[in-house]
Amino acid sequence: MAGWIVGISFSTIVLLIGIYGALNSRRRLARNKWAWWFILFGCCALVSAIINYQFR
Repeated sequence: MAGWIVGISFSTIVLLIGIYGALNSRRRLARNKWAWWFILFGCCALVSAIINYQFR
């Protein structure tokens, strides 16, 4: 039951770290591939948490 809460919390944290890294890299005019990987992973984790919540 609490698995989707953990999934949504984890994906939100990873997504926020990725967004912060992407915005900070644009401000510094540098490329951060890890930020975009964090954003992608956070979106996938969020979709997975939503799917697991709906099919319970």
